Amino acid sequence: MIKEASLEDKKQVYELWKASYPSQNQNYLTYYFKTLFDQGTCLLQEQDNKVISSIQMNEHVISFGARKIAIAYLLGVSTLPDYRRRGHMRTLMEAALDETSHNYLFTFIKAFNPKLYAPYGFETVYAHRHFLIKSEELNKVSCLHTQKEATASQLLYAYKRFIVKFDGYYIRDLAYYERLLEELELKEKRMVVYRDPVQGVCGYLIYQIIKDEIQVKEAIYQDSISLMRMLKAISEPEREILIEVSEKEHLEKIFPLVIPKKQGFMMVRVNNYELFNKYFNKQVKNAREAFEILKKPLWLHEYY
Repeated sequence: MIKEASLEDKKQVYELWKASYPSQNQNYLTYYFKTLFDQGTCLLQEQDNKVISSIQMNEHVISFGARKIAIAYLLGVSTLPDYRRRGHMRTLMEAALDETSHNYLFTFIKAFNPKLYAPYGFETVYAHRHFLIKSEELNKVSCLHTQKEATASQLLYAYKRFIVKFDGYYIRDLAYYERLLEELELKEKRMVVYRDPVQGVCGYLIYQIIKDEIQVKEAIYQDSISLMRMLKAISEPEREILIEVSEKEHLEKIFPLVIPKKQGFMMVRVNNYELFNKYFNKQVKNAREAFEILKKPLWLHEYY
């Protein structure tokens, strides 16, 4: 039976996610269910008097051209191991897409398994470029004006200045950055900021240290100097820095010896082509064409 999760189901869904994503930091998972889970809608399937599969639908607002458009983001796609390959997730996904199709122009899902989601009409429209930077490439760089702390309002200010170069991005607000600062307290992720003496905070990096790598998950910056100084501030002699940026951020101009690798990051389903084409006066036939009408490059780094 498919139904919307109730408060009584929340603990079972939490245990389902733990079983389905064993590599996920448990402190973050607990934080997500405490702080963010209730803001979305969770559909689940029950069998044998327990929750066997679930999918979460979160609403966000993105910039799309000159418009603000509400979208649905699907995550937490999970099924108990003993119940997999029996069609449970297909039934649940079809129910979720039926609901999002009636309420949103787009449905997003992270592109970690494109073959799994392509049959439902999802297409990869956005990729990240990964640059692996050795610490010696930053030997001549100073970390002047870098710090480890900033307020939510300062981070939002930096984001707004950076994001004007792009489109397709989330409309973030002060609450978003207040939650980010709470998340950083879990110690899974870290932050460094660049504070210009005149303009204040105008850049930040969100990063994790995983074994021999320092992985930069989000880089907000105004110019190459601020970016390189922040990278210098987090660099360590024995670790390489892996930084994820959008396809149009050409870091090879400042790191000419580094060969970037491309990886799909976001898949999108256009839920109603007739409505889309009428709304934007276009004749697109797939999600990739829909996002190609934007005049600025895409920027998407959201995980929920």
